Amino acid sequence: MTPALDTARTRSSEPAPTTPATDSTVFAQRGDHWADLAERHAVDEQALRAANPTLSDALSLAPGQAVRLPDRAEAVASVGTAGISASSVGTAGISASSVGTAGISAAGGREGLVQALQDKAYQAGRAAPQAAFDGTVLRAVPTSYEAGALDHRYGGPGRSNARGQGMLYTAPDPTALLRENAAYARAGEHPLALKSVVEVHYTATPDAQGRGGVADMAEGARRQGLPVQALTEPKGGSQPGWLHQLTGEHPYTLAQQAGKGASDSGASALRAPAAVGGEQIDIVSRNTRPDQLQPAAVTRHDADGRAAPRVPATGVVHDMPADARRYRDGPLDKPAGARPPTEAAPGQPGQRQFAATDVAGQALAAANEGLEGRAGSRIDRVRQHLSGARDGYPRAASTRYGAAGGAAATLVDAGLRAARGESVNGAQLAQDTAVQTTVGAAAAKGVDALTPRLGLVKAGGAVGALVQAGASGYTNVQAYRAGTLSGSRAVANTVVDTGTAAAAGAAGAWAGAAVGSVVPVAGTAIGAVVGFGVGLGAHYAIGALDRATGVTQAAKSALANGLQSAGDGLSRAWNAITPW
Repeated sequence: MTPALDTARTRSSEPAPTTPATDSTVFAQRGDHWADLAERHAVDEQALRAANPTLSDALSLAPGQAVRLPDRAEAVASVGTAGISASSVGTAGISASSVGTAGISAAGGREGLVQALQDKAYQAGRAAPQAAFDGTVLRAVPTSYEAGALDHRYGGPGRSNARGQGMLYTAPDPTALLRENAAYARAGEHPLALKSVVEVHYTATPDAQGRGGVADMAEGARRQGLPVQALTEPKGGSQPGWLHQLTGEHPYTLAQQAGKGASDSGASALRAPAAVGGEQIDIVSRNTRPDQLQPAAVTRHDADGRAAPRVPATGVVHDMPADARRYRDGPLDKPAGARPPTEAAPGQPGQRQFAATDVAGQALAAANEGLEGRAGSRIDRVRQHLSGARDGYPRAASTRYGAAGGAAATLVDAGLRAARGESVNGAQLAQDTAVQTTVGAAAAKGVDALTPRLGLVKAGGAVGALVQAGASGYTNVQAYRAGTLSGSRAVANTVVDTGTAAAAGAAGAWAGAAVGSVVPVAGTAIGAVVGFGVGLGAHYAIGALDRATGVTQAAKSALANGLQSAGDGLSRAWNAITPW
């Protein structure tokens, strides 16, 4: 039996000094110390001792001991001079050891919601009704490439097709064609400068199962409760907007998932809303036979965009080759932080390209579009780093979300304490924010690593438990060594804190997924921001529920009492059989 436990037991058996009972009087439970009472009733330990001067020297409190709680004025005065004790932080706001869990919840909320949106977009593509088509579509390509205008093998990822998904983008009329090309034209350049407009006769007829037609993507989105705007976030030939770069979510993520859903449902083409207005007819080469596309005519344009006489396409434009790629049904694999492998581009020093080991429809679909070359300015290099442009715009890892969650929780906690009139030290706040930003980032990165093995919810719970077990265990061991906590209470605190953190870490991902499945968020960048807030809110909601019900404190007390009783029983049994 340790000296600390011996001392605690000896003093708890002494006659209890009397303290007059009042409306602000509480009664100690078996095994309670000052820190236990302070934590249970959300008061500062020093203020509690000051309100009970006749008891302040006692290490432990006798069962049933009456203890007067300090009023607000006493508590504020004590906090102003002594600061907030480590034992009271957990009930006053978010404890330092649980802020890492706030980062996990925030990152999990983001990922849960975005993944739910991706599934909704994929289902929108599958649900899109398919209709027959018999008419002319237009495709503009550089004149030097006009012979291969229907060769899908050289196309990169785009709005409706990810890496390894063959597709030909066409327009149903000249106005739509001009608008689409204007989005990619350089400043002062005519949209059709040095380009050939290829007219193609396209036919598609759904079979008895409704497959093989042109999928109405706008109607599919409506059927799934997904705003059509989620499929038309602007980008064109420029880099993603600032919100996408900040959140690490690309504008094409949901549109690509919807395109994959339509492809899996057998659609020959997509009638998709265009970001520049109007519609596109996007040919799905996987489900389209070469004889469904018949090149009809070619119109070439000079450097000023002036059109030459229209000529027949026969002998000029090659037929579309059959699509021999291997496809795998199901949503595209776009987890957080997945970066497709790249290799040096031959003959282009300093440039990268996707590695040649890509297998269509599998993990390399994590890239949203082709890689950018290295930009010259420092601002562009920072932008490329933030958006992953050098890796084909993969979705950002959870690191930035965990860091932001840890920092936000620390600052919110400080704000709540300041609002209650407590003293907040600026230097200490800056230090705490830096520490918790680092903890949140590292913990969220751990969630990314475990998610492929455990799933997002379990990974969040596991990492949350691990972080809390280490932090809470350290804090309670120090308190036990200082004599302010009994051994049973220290163990109980650590066990219950760890379980609560596991629930909080899992709750963020679960809440994000739940909200994402019912709330129509337009776009992945907005969805990421909403999910981040939902995850962080779930963390606070668990804390608020705990403070309202006292379930955590009750669990700690019950477990501590059980451990203490077991320890006492073992001690008596040992003493009974010891021969000396």
